[in-house]
Amino acid sequence: MSTPTESTDGNSGLRTLRHGLTLGRVDVKRSVRKSIDRKSQILAYAVVVLLFGGLGGYGSYIFGREVGLGGDLPFDYTMLEVARGAFALLWLFFAVIVVVRTVGTRGTLENDVGILSVVPTREAVLGVLFGELVLALAYTLPLLSVLAVGYSAGAGTYTLLVTAPIVAVVAAATAVSFAYPIGLAIRHVVTRIPFVARHKGPLIVLVFLAYMGLILSDVLGNLAATIFEPMQQAPTAWFADLLLLGSAAGGTPLRAALALALVPAFGVASVLVTTRVADHHWFADPVLAGTEDDDTDVDPNTDRHDDGFLLRVEDALGGVVGRGTAAVTVLAWKRAARAPLKLLYVAYPLLFAIGFIADIVQTGEVPAFAPAGALLFAAWAGAVVFTLNPLGDQGSALPATVLSRVGGRQFIGAHVLAGAIVTVPIGVVLVVALALAVPLDADQLTAVAIGTPASVLVGSLFAVGIGMLFPRYEAVNITRSTKAVVPSLLAFLAYSLFLVLVVAAAGIVYEPAVEPFVAAIASWLLPFGWSVTADTVGLAARGALVPLAIAPFASVWYAVRRFDTVTLD
Repeated sequence: MSTPTESTDGNSGLRTLRHGLTLGRVDVKRSVRKSIDRKSQILAYAVVVLLFGGLGGYGSYIFGREVGLGGDLPFDYTMLEVARGAFALLWLFFAVIVVVRTVGTRGTLENDVGILSVVPTREAVLGVLFGELVLALAYTLPLLSVLAVGYSAGAGTYTLLVTAPIVAVVAAATAVSFAYPIGLAIRHVVTRIPFVARHKGPLIVLVFLAYMGLILSDVLGNLAATIFEPMQQAPTAWFADLLLLGSAAGGTPLRAALALALVPAFGVASVLVTTRVADHHWFADPVLAGTEDDDTDVDPNTDRHDDGFLLRVEDALGGVVGRGTAAVTVLAWKRAARAPLKLLYVAYPLLFAIGFIADIVQTGEVPAFAPAGALLFAAWAGAVVFTLNPLGDQGSALPATVLSRVGGRQFIGAHVLAGAIVTVPIGVVLVVALALAVPLDADQLTAVAIGTPASVLVGSLFAVGIGMLFPRYEAVNITRSTKAVVPSLLAFLAYSLFLVLVVAAAGIVYEPAVEPFVAAIASWLLPFGWSVTADTVGLAARGALVPLAIAPFASVWYAVRRFDTVTLD
């Protein structure tokens, strides 16, 4: 018979676990409630899951249909070995995402003073880890399940439908357990060491440039290829054995069992390590290195700083486009200059072209499609810098802007003009330089030189309507003490889809020789034996150009009307 003290000690672990689960449940409820209040986050989540899940699920269906689980692969590895290396690398990538989330927004407690004054740090850590796991599963569980459904339907085997949800939980739990203490430690360095905290802006830019340099030099690509085979022996590769257990690919039962055992092992180690790090971080005062973005607190009627150059520019523009349009245009530039970190999202499309850019840097040879790609990037950058969230960029000055004498045409025209003045010259120089390096003939050179400003302007007209339709008013964390208002994910996706459709339709109409190729690809992708002909592809492309050509003008009409009828709660 145990003593009361022993009984208390024996129940302390269960009490700690119960308190941690309670804190985690509250954390998840708060996160979900915030997402519901900000309806754009729910829509963005749905779009991400549906888009990537749909594309990935259909791609896995095709791969399963063509290769199956026991089919021959076009390289020396077996299906199981490929799955092991891929799972290990994907797990590492997911862990990096958790680290970034922790450094950015998940490294603090909601009502930290109240929680840490009531419960031990260990229980608070458990709550955060549980909450982060549930939020991670909101992505990994549906996405991996959809991939399993698609692959199973294509390969004709259904064991993956049972193992995929288990693997999603195991992979997410181990990734969160491993990455969260690392992210918390990095956050401590960023927010508690004076030099780093006070110079975080330039340091972020340097890190980004170093990252781009590693990619352009193909160091990361070579690293991934180099570690692919060794990663097949990593413990995280055992998730592939668990996923493929009982299938034709032949997952190893021992490794599958060890994959399950990683969850408690990683979990216990994470709680111990994270508690030590949290004791240092959560109870330390942050360095007062600045506050959140101040660019939103600008009144278009009163903000005339003693910047002689910008005042002269505003006066010059005022004589051409009117005083109100010129004032809002210069104001947009000032906001961008005060929050340059939020402009990093302009470089997102470059992530898809990194391989081509690396080849150009290494070989010095410019491919024939480079000018067209640069033109497309100029259209993207020129449109999204100032026109993809014009209302949200106003911040707390939005009431003053709406109630001012600035009308919808002036407000919308100013944001289109702000992007065009900056990006058209840069885009033309970039596109023409690449066209000369290819080199293109005189007619093609003239076409891309004229097409660049036209693409920027037309893209901006469409983007401004999308930005008014899907505004984002809330600032997002770039660092702990720096926030910026960036366009919503829905605005990004809608505008990107428009550009893709325009390029695809225009390319097919411009070069009818690609119609049979597009028809063959579409027929291969379509299920149930459906197919399309080259004539159908050409007809669809020509038909699509009509609404695509009308869309920018309809979009800018909507944007003007939306600003003129906006109401303030």
